[in-house]
Amino acid sequence: MSSSAINVRAMMTNFVSWSKENLAFILMLLTLILFVSKSLYNLPVSIMALIGLRRCLPWPSRLFLDNAVKVYVFMFLALWLPLLFSLTDAVNFAHSARTTFPYLRFLFMGIYILDERRNLLLFCKLRVATFWVITFWSIDATMQYLVGVNLFGYPYREGDITGMFYPDNTITHMLAALSPLYFDSLREYSKKHAAVWLLVLPLFAVVLLGGRRAAWIMIAISVSGYLLFLLRHTDTLNISRKALLASGLACITMLVLLVYTNKPLQDRLQATAGLFSMDYELADQATSRRLPIWETSVKIIRNNWINGIGPRGFRHVYQQFSTADNFFYDTGTTHPHQLLLEVLTETGIIGLFGLIIFIRVFYIFFLGKDRLSPTYPVLLSVLIVMFPFSTNLAFYGSYWSSITWWFLLYCFMAKQYCLARPLNSADLPRAE
Repeated sequence: MSSSAINVRAMMTNFVSWSKENLAFILMLLTLILFVSKSLYNLPVSIMALIGLRRCLPWPSRLFLDNAVKVYVFMFLALWLPLLFSLTDAVNFAHSARTTFPYLRFLFMGIYILDERRNLLLFCKLRVATFWVITFWSIDATMQYLVGVNLFGYPYREGDITGMFYPDNTITHMLAALSPLYFDSLREYSKKHAAVWLLVLPLFAVVLLGGRRAAWIMIAISVSGYLLFLLRHTDTLNISRKALLASGLACITMLVLLVYTNKPLQDRLQATAGLFSMDYELADQATSRRLPIWETSVKIIRNNWINGIGPRGFRHVYQQFSTADNFFYDTGTTHPHQLLLEVLTETGIIGLFGLIIFIRVFYIFFLGKDRLSPTYPVLLSVLIVMFPFSTNLAFYGSYWSSITWWFLLYCFMAKQYCLARPLNSADLPRAE
Protein backbone atom coordinates (compact mmCIF):
# COMPACT_ATOMS: atom_id res chain seq x y z
CA MET A 1 0.00 0.00 0.00
CA SER A 2 1.38 3.41 -1.00
CA SER A 3 2.15 6.12 1.54
CA SER A 4 -0.54 8.38 0.05
CA ALA A 5 -3.16 5.67 0.46
CA ILE A 6 -2.05 5.12 4.05
CA ASN A 7 -2.32 8.86 4.72
CA VAL A 8 -5.82 9.01 3.23
CA ARG A 9 -6.89 6.03 5.30
CA ALA A 10 -5.45 7.60 8.45
CA MET A 11 -7.24 10.86 7.69
CA MET A 12 -10.52 9.03 7.18
CA THR A 13 -10.04 7.13 10.43
CA ASN A 14 -9.32 10.36 12.30
CA PHE A 15 -12.32 12.05 10.71
CA VAL A 16 -14.66 9.22 11.66
CA SER A 17 -13.28 9.22 15.20
CA TRP A 18 -13.69 13.00 15.47
CA SER A 19 -17.23 12.81 14.09
CA LYS A 20 -18.25 10.22 16.68
CA GLU A 21 -16.80 12.30 19.49
CA ASN A 22 -18.47 15.48 18.24
CA LEU A 23 -21.72 14.08 16.84
CA ALA A 24 -23.97 16.15 19.13
CA PHE A 25 -22.11 19.33 18.18
CA ILE A 26 -22.31 18.49 14.46
CA LEU A 27 -26.03 17.77 14.59
CA MET A 28 -26.91 20.88 16.61
CA LEU A 29 -24.81 23.05 14.29
CA LEU A 30 -26.28 21.44 11.18
CA THR A 31 -29.76 22.10 12.51
CA LEU A 32 -28.93 25.77 12.93
CA ILE A 33 -27.34 26.05 9.48
CA LEU A 34 -30.19 24.20 7.77
CA PHE A 35 -32.77 26.61 9.13
CA VAL A 36 -31.99 28.44 5.89
CA SER A 37 -34.16 25.81 4.16
CA LYS A 38 -37.84 24.99 4.51
CA SER A 39 -37.40 21.43 5.73
CA LEU A 40 -33.79 20.14 5.59
CA TYR A 41 -33.29 20.98 9.28
CA ASN A 42 -35.61 18.04 10.01
CA LEU A 43 -32.82 15.62 9.01
CA PRO A 44 -30.41 16.37 11.90
CA VAL A 45 -33.38 16.83 14.25
CA SER A 46 -34.67 13.38 13.30
CA ILE A 47 -31.22 11.81 13.74
CA MET A 48 -30.95 13.28 17.24
CA ALA A 49 -34.47 12.08 18.02
CA LEU A 50 -33.66 8.53 16.90
CA ILE A 51 -30.49 8.46 18.98
CA GLY A 52 -32.44 9.79 21.97
CA LEU A 53 -35.10 7.13 21.51
CA ARG A 54 -32.43 4.46 21.25
CA ARG A 55 -30.94 5.58 24.55
CA CYS A 56 -34.34 5.45 26.23
CA LEU A 57 -35.14 1.87 25.25
CA PRO A 58 -32.71 -0.23 27.33
CA TRP A 59 -33.10 1.61 30.62
CA PRO A 60 -35.49 4.60 30.52
CA SER A 61 -35.32 5.24 34.27
CA ARG A 62 -31.56 5.91 34.03
CA LEU A 63 -32.17 9.12 32.11
CA PHE A 64 -34.73 10.35 34.61
CA LEU A 65 -32.18 10.27 37.39
CA ASP A 66 -31.02 13.54 35.83
CA ASN A 67 -33.11 16.42 37.16
CA ALA A 68 -32.63 18.42 33.96
CA VAL A 69 -34.16 15.59 31.92
CA LYS A 70 -37.17 15.46 34.24
CA VAL A 71 -37.65 19.21 33.89
CA TYR A 72 -37.28 19.03 30.12
CA VAL A 73 -39.81 16.20 29.83
CA PHE A 74 -42.27 18.08 32.05
CA MET A 75 -41.89 21.22 29.91
CA PHE A 76 -42.36 19.21 26.75
CA LEU A 77 -45.54 17.58 28.05
CA ALA A 78 -46.89 20.99 29.04
CA LEU A 79 -46.86 21.97 25.37
CA TRP A 80 -47.52 18.60 23.76
CA LEU A 81 -50.44 17.23 25.79
CA PRO A 82 -52.73 20.13 24.77
CA LEU A 83 -51.95 19.23 21.14
CA LEU A 84 -53.03 15.67 21.88
CA PHE A 85 -56.23 16.75 23.66
CA SER A 86 -57.13 19.06 20.78
CA LEU A 87 -57.25 16.12 18.35
CA THR A 88 -60.61 15.03 19.75
CA ASP A 89 -62.23 18.11 18.18
CA ALA A 90 -59.77 18.80 15.38
CA VAL A 91 -61.44 20.38 12.34
CA ASN A 92 -58.96 18.54 10.12
CA PHE A 93 -57.75 15.50 12.03
CA ALA A 94 -55.20 14.39 9.42
CA HIS A 95 -53.46 17.76 9.33
CA SER A 96 -53.49 18.14 13.11
CA ALA A 97 -52.22 14.61 13.61
CA ARG A 98 -49.31 15.31 11.23
CA THR A 99 -48.33 18.09 13.62
CA THR A 100 -49.05 16.41 16.95
CA PHE A 101 -47.33 13.04 16.62
CA PRO A 102 -44.14 14.16 14.82
CA TYR A 103 -43.84 16.77 17.59
CA LEU A 104 -42.57 13.91 19.76
CA ARG A 105 -39.23 14.18 17.97
CA PHE A 106 -38.40 17.19 20.15
CA LEU A 107 -38.77 15.04 23.27
CA PHE A 108 -36.20 12.47 22.18
CA MET A 109 -33.97 15.07 20.54
CA GLY A 110 -33.82 16.79 23.92
CA ILE A 111 -33.08 13.58 25.81
CA TYR A 112 -30.10 12.97 23.52
CA ILE A 113 -28.65 16.47 23.87
CA LEU A 114 -29.22 16.55 27.63
CA ASP A 115 -27.40 13.23 27.91
CA GLU A 116 -24.49 14.76 25.98
CA ARG A 117 -24.41 18.17 27.65
CA ARG A 118 -21.94 17.10 30.37
CA ASN A 119 -19.26 17.30 27.71
CA LEU A 120 -18.56 20.99 28.27
CA LEU A 121 -16.77 21.29 24.93
CA LEU A 122 -20.14 20.75 23.24
CA PHE A 123 -21.35 24.12 24.48
CA CYS A 124 -18.03 25.86 23.86
CA LYS A 125 -17.81 24.66 20.26
CA LEU A 126 -21.46 25.38 19.53
CA ARG A 127 -21.14 28.87 20.95
CA VAL A 128 -18.16 29.71 18.73
CA ALA A 129 -19.72 28.10 15.65
CA THR A 130 -23.01 29.94 16.21
CA PHE A 131 -21.12 33.23 16.30
CA TRP A 132 -19.52 32.56 12.93
CA VAL A 133 -22.79 31.39 11.38
CA ILE A 134 -24.49 34.63 12.45
CA THR A 135 -21.56 36.67 11.17
CA PHE A 136 -21.66 34.95 7.78
CA TRP A 137 -25.44 35.27 7.42
CA SER A 138 -25.30 38.98 8.30
CA ILE A 139 -22.43 39.87 5.97
CA ASP A 140 -23.78 37.70 3.15
CA ALA A 141 -27.22 39.34 3.30
CA THR A 142 -25.65 42.81 3.50
CA MET A 143 -23.67 41.98 0.39
CA GLN A 144 -26.89 40.91 -1.31
CA TYR A 145 -28.34 44.35 -0.64
CA LEU A 146 -25.24 46.27 -1.72
CA VAL A 147 -24.32 44.42 -4.94
CA GLY A 148 -27.62 42.78 -5.88
CA VAL A 149 -26.71 39.14 -5.19
CA ASN A 150 -25.26 37.23 -2.27
CA LEU A 151 -22.30 34.83 -2.34
CA PHE A 152 -24.52 32.04 -3.67
CA GLY A 153 -26.06 34.16 -6.40
CA TYR A 154 -29.42 34.70 -4.71
CA PRO A 155 -30.80 38.03 -5.99
CA TYR A 156 -31.96 40.98 -3.93
CA ARG A 157 -35.63 41.86 -4.27
CA GLU A 158 -36.43 45.48 -3.54
CA GLY A 159 -37.66 45.86 0.00
CA ASP A 160 -37.15 42.18 0.79
CA ILE A 161 -33.69 41.01 1.86
CA THR A 162 -33.28 37.23 2.08
CA GLY A 163 -29.60 36.28 2.15
CA MET A 164 -29.04 32.55 2.59
CA PHE A 165 -32.77 32.05 3.32
CA TYR A 166 -33.82 32.85 -0.25
CA PRO A 167 -36.60 33.02 -1.38
CA ASP A 168 -38.01 33.52 2.14
CA ASN A 169 -37.35 36.50 4.39
CA THR A 170 -36.92 34.40 7.54
CA ILE A 171 -33.36 35.66 8.03
CA THR A 172 -34.68 38.73 9.85
CA HIS A 173 -36.49 36.62 12.46
CA MET A 174 -33.53 34.28 12.90
CA LEU A 175 -30.95 37.04 13.31
CA ALA A 176 -33.19 38.88 15.77
CA ALA A 177 -33.65 35.69 17.82
CA LEU A 178 -29.93 34.91 17.74
CA SER A 179 -28.82 38.46 18.46
CA PRO A 180 -28.41 38.08 22.27
CA LEU A 181 -26.02 35.18 21.67
CA TYR A 182 -24.18 37.32 19.13
CA PHE A 183 -23.91 40.27 21.52
CA ASP A 184 -22.64 37.85 24.16
CA SER A 185 -19.82 36.60 21.92
CA LEU A 186 -18.93 40.14 20.82
CA ARG A 187 -18.66 41.15 24.45
CA GLU A 188 -16.21 38.34 25.08
CA TYR A 189 -14.10 39.04 22.00
CA SER A 190 -14.12 42.79 22.61
CA LYS A 191 -11.90 42.24 25.66
CA LYS A 192 -9.04 41.82 23.19
CA HIS A 193 -10.36 43.71 20.15
CA ALA A 194 -12.86 46.46 20.95
CA ALA A 195 -13.54 47.03 17.25
CA VAL A 196 -15.44 43.73 16.96
CA TRP A 197 -18.52 45.56 18.25
CA LEU A 198 -18.79 47.01 14.73
CA LEU A 199 -19.92 43.56 13.57
CA VAL A 200 -23.36 44.45 14.89
CA LEU A 201 -23.76 46.82 11.92
CA PRO A 202 -24.52 44.13 9.29
CA LEU A 203 -26.92 42.36 11.66
CA PHE A 204 -28.90 45.52 12.42
CA ALA A 205 -28.90 46.48 8.74
CA VAL A 206 -30.35 43.13 7.66
CA VAL A 207 -33.08 43.14 10.32
CA LEU A 208 -34.08 46.70 9.43
CA LEU A 209 -33.94 46.21 5.65
CA GLY A 210 -35.96 43.01 5.93
CA GLY A 211 -38.94 45.18 6.78
CA ARG A 212 -40.57 42.63 9.07
CA ARG A 213 -42.18 44.45 11.97
CA ALA A 214 -42.15 41.30 14.11
CA ALA A 215 -38.36 41.14 13.67
CA TRP A 216 -38.09 44.82 14.61
CA ILE A 217 -39.92 44.12 17.86
CA MET A 218 -37.70 41.10 18.50
CA ILE A 219 -34.46 43.06 17.99
CA ALA A 220 -35.80 45.88 20.18
CA ILE A 221 -36.41 43.40 23.01
CA SER A 222 -32.97 41.92 22.43
CA VAL A 223 -31.10 45.24 22.55
CA SER A 224 -32.96 46.59 25.58
CA GLY A 225 -32.69 43.26 27.42
CA TYR A 226 -28.98 42.90 26.71
CA LEU A 227 -28.22 46.48 27.74
CA LEU A 228 -29.95 45.72 31.04
CA PHE A 229 -27.71 42.66 31.38
CA LEU A 230 -24.58 44.76 30.76
CA LEU A 231 -25.65 47.29 33.37
CA ARG A 232 -26.64 44.84 36.09
CA HIS A 233 -24.26 41.92 35.71
CA THR A 234 -21.08 43.12 34.01
CA ASP A 235 -18.55 45.92 34.01
CA THR A 236 -18.47 46.14 30.23
CA LEU A 237 -19.89 49.66 30.12
CA ASN A 238 -17.02 50.86 32.31
CA ILE A 239 -14.28 48.96 30.51
CA SER A 240 -15.47 49.41 26.91
CA ARG A 241 -17.52 52.59 27.17
CA LYS A 242 -15.80 54.32 24.24
CA ALA A 243 -16.06 51.29 21.96
CA LEU A 244 -19.75 50.82 22.78
CA LEU A 245 -20.52 54.50 22.25
CA ALA A 246 -18.67 54.48 18.93
CA SER A 247 -20.51 51.35 17.82
CA GLY A 248 -23.83 52.80 18.92
CA LEU A 249 -23.18 56.03 17.03
CA ALA A 250 -22.18 54.02 13.94
CA CYS A 251 -25.40 51.98 14.19
CA ILE A 252 -27.58 55.07 14.50
CA THR A 253 -25.81 56.73 11.57
CA MET A 254 -26.17 53.63 9.43
CA LEU A 255 -29.85 53.18 10.28
CA VAL A 256 -30.62 56.82 9.46
CA LEU A 257 -28.82 56.52 6.11
CA LEU A 258 -30.68 53.32 5.27
CA VAL A 259 -34.03 54.90 6.04
CA TYR A 260 -33.11 58.00 4.03
CA THR A 261 -31.98 56.06 0.95
CA ASN A 262 -34.40 53.11 0.94
CA LYS A 263 -37.90 53.94 -0.34
CA PRO A 264 -39.57 50.60 0.61
CA LEU A 265 -38.21 51.00 4.13
CA GLN A 266 -39.59 54.54 4.32
CA ASP A 267 -42.99 53.26 3.23
CA ARG A 268 -42.98 50.53 5.90
CA LEU A 269 -42.00 52.97 8.63
CA GLN A 270 -44.69 55.38 7.52
CA ALA A 271 -47.27 52.59 7.52
CA THR A 272 -46.10 51.45 10.96
CA ALA A 273 -46.90 54.90 12.33
CA GLY A 274 -50.55 54.00 11.76
CA LEU A 275 -50.39 51.87 14.91
CA PHE A 276 -50.64 55.06 16.93
CA SER A 277 -53.67 56.37 15.06
CA MET A 278 -57.32 55.81 15.89
CA ASP A 279 -58.10 54.91 12.29
CA TYR A 280 -58.92 51.21 11.75
CA GLU A 281 -57.61 51.11 8.17
CA LEU A 282 -54.30 52.73 9.07
CA ALA A 283 -53.87 50.41 12.07
CA ASP A 284 -54.68 47.43 9.85
CA GLN A 285 -52.03 48.46 7.33
CA ALA A 286 -49.54 49.01 10.15
CA THR A 287 -50.03 45.42 11.31
CA SER A 288 -49.73 44.03 7.76
CA ARG A 289 -53.47 43.31 7.64
CA ARG A 290 -53.44 41.35 10.87
CA LEU A 291 -56.61 42.85 12.37
CA PRO A 292 -59.09 40.79 10.27
CA ILE A 293 -57.08 37.66 11.11
CA TRP A 294 -57.23 38.42 14.84
CA GLU A 295 -60.94 39.15 14.68
CA THR A 296 -61.56 35.80 13.00
CA SER A 297 -59.36 34.08 15.57
CA VAL A 298 -61.39 35.56 18.43
CA LYS A 299 -64.60 34.23 16.86
CA ILE A 300 -63.08 30.75 16.59
CA ILE A 301 -61.93 30.88 20.23
CA ARG A 302 -65.43 31.76 21.42
CA ASN A 303 -66.81 28.66 19.73
CA ASN A 304 -63.95 26.29 20.60
CA TRP A 305 -62.55 27.63 23.87
CA ILE A 306 -61.90 24.36 25.74
CA ASN A 307 -59.46 22.45 23.52
CA GLY A 308 -59.47 24.45 20.31
CA ILE A 309 -59.72 23.33 16.69
CA GLY A 310 -56.52 21.31 16.55
CA PRO A 311 -52.99 22.42 15.62
CA ARG A 312 -52.67 23.92 12.13
CA GLY A 313 -56.44 23.84 11.70
CA PHE A 314 -56.83 27.61 11.36
CA ARG A 315 -56.70 27.64 7.56
CA HIS A 316 -59.43 25.01 7.34
CA VAL A 317 -62.09 27.09 9.13
CA TYR A 318 -61.05 30.63 8.24
CA GLN A 319 -63.84 31.24 5.75
CA GLN A 320 -66.39 29.67 8.07
CA PHE A 321 -65.71 32.25 10.79
CA SER A 322 -64.94 35.30 8.62
CA THR A 323 -67.17 37.48 6.48
CA ALA A 324 -67.01 38.22 2.77
CA ASP A 325 -65.45 41.64 3.41
CA ASN A 326 -62.58 40.08 5.36
CA PHE A 327 -59.26 40.88 3.65
CA PHE A 328 -58.23 37.19 3.63
CA TYR A 329 -61.67 35.68 3.01
CA ASP A 330 -60.75 34.28 -0.43
CA THR A 331 -57.18 33.19 0.28
CA GLY A 332 -57.35 32.34 3.98
CA THR A 333 -54.24 32.26 6.14
CA THR A 334 -52.27 29.50 7.85
CA HIS A 335 -52.24 30.77 11.45
CA PRO A 336 -53.44 33.70 13.58
CA HIS A 337 -50.06 35.51 13.46
CA GLN A 338 -50.13 36.08 17.21
CA LEU A 339 -48.78 33.51 19.63
CA LEU A 340 -51.43 33.69 22.35
CA LEU A 341 -54.25 33.74 19.82
CA GLU A 342 -52.73 30.74 18.05
CA VAL A 343 -52.50 28.77 21.29
CA LEU A 344 -56.08 29.62 22.27
CA THR A 345 -57.44 29.02 18.77
CA GLU A 346 -55.80 25.66 18.15
CA THR A 347 -55.51 24.16 21.63
CA GLY A 348 -57.96 26.25 23.66
CA ILE A 349 -57.77 27.09 27.34
CA ILE A 350 -55.98 23.77 27.90
CA GLY A 351 -53.17 24.96 25.64
CA LEU A 352 -52.96 28.31 27.41
CA PHE A 353 -52.76 26.54 30.77
CA GLY A 354 -49.98 24.31 29.40
CA LEU A 355 -48.07 27.35 28.13
CA ILE A 356 -48.34 29.00 31.55
CA ILE A 357 -47.00 25.83 33.20
CA PHE A 358 -44.15 25.74 30.66
CA ILE A 359 -43.19 29.35 31.42
CA ARG A 360 -43.45 28.79 35.17
CA VAL A 361 -41.21 25.70 35.13
CA PHE A 362 -38.77 27.46 32.82
CA TYR A 363 -38.56 30.40 35.21
CA ILE A 364 -38.03 28.22 38.29
CA PHE A 365 -35.35 26.06 36.68
CA PHE A 366 -33.36 28.78 34.92
CA LEU A 367 -34.09 31.90 36.97
CA GLY A 368 -34.74 30.45 40.40
CA LYS A 369 -32.25 30.05 43.19
CA ASP A 370 -29.16 29.82 40.95
CA ARG A 371 -29.80 32.98 38.91
CA LEU A 372 -26.72 32.32 36.82
CA SER A 373 -26.11 35.52 34.92
CA PRO A 374 -23.96 33.82 32.21
CA THR A 375 -27.10 32.07 30.94
CA TYR A 376 -28.93 35.39 30.60
CA PRO A 377 -28.25 35.93 26.84
CA VAL A 378 -29.76 32.62 25.76
CA LEU A 379 -32.66 33.06 28.19
CA LEU A 380 -33.28 36.35 26.42
CA SER A 381 -33.29 34.52 23.09
CA VAL A 382 -35.93 32.10 24.38
CA LEU A 383 -38.02 35.06 25.56
CA ILE A 384 -37.77 36.57 22.08
CA VAL A 385 -38.72 33.32 20.34
CA MET A 386 -41.66 32.70 22.70
CA PHE A 387 -42.71 36.29 23.33
CA PRO A 388 -46.44 35.98 24.18
CA PHE A 389 -47.45 38.85 21.89
CA SER A 390 -45.22 37.77 19.03
CA THR A 391 -46.66 38.13 15.53
CA ASN A 392 -44.08 36.06 13.67
CA LEU A 393 -44.17 32.50 12.34
CA ALA A 394 -46.58 29.76 13.48
CA PHE A 395 -45.80 28.62 17.01
CA TYR A 396 -47.01 25.07 16.30
CA GLY A 397 -45.47 25.00 12.83
CA SER A 398 -42.57 22.62 12.25
CA TYR A 399 -40.12 25.42 11.49
CA TRP A 400 -40.67 27.66 14.51
CA SER A 401 -41.15 24.68 16.82
CA SER A 402 -37.72 23.38 15.81
CA ILE A 403 -36.20 26.81 16.46
CA THR A 404 -37.90 27.02 19.87
CA TRP A 405 -36.58 23.66 21.06
CA TRP A 406 -33.11 24.33 19.62
CA PHE A 407 -32.84 27.47 21.75
CA LEU A 408 -34.24 25.68 24.78
CA LEU A 409 -31.60 22.94 24.51
CA TYR A 410 -28.94 25.63 24.12
CA CYS A 411 -30.24 26.97 27.46
CA PHE A 412 -29.74 23.62 29.16
CA MET A 413 -26.20 23.36 27.77
CA ALA A 414 -25.38 26.88 28.94
CA LYS A 415 -26.62 26.17 32.45
CA GLN A 416 -24.67 22.92 32.63
CA TYR A 417 -21.54 24.78 31.57
CA CYS A 418 -22.06 27.44 34.21
CA LEU A 419 -22.71 24.91 36.97
CA ALA A 420 -19.59 22.97 36.07
CA ARG A 421 -17.27 25.98 35.91
CA PRO A 422 -16.06 28.11 38.84
CA LEU A 423 -17.54 31.37 37.55
CA ASN A 424 -18.42 34.52 39.40
CA SER A 425 -21.44 36.64 38.58
CA ALA A 426 -19.54 38.84 36.14
CA ASP A 427 -18.07 36.01 34.08
CA LEU A 428 -19.39 34.70 30.82
CA PRO A 429 -18.88 31.22 29.41
CA ARG A 430 -15.77 31.28 27.31
CA ALA A 431 -15.28 29.59 23.99
CA GLU A 432 -12.13 27.65 24.58
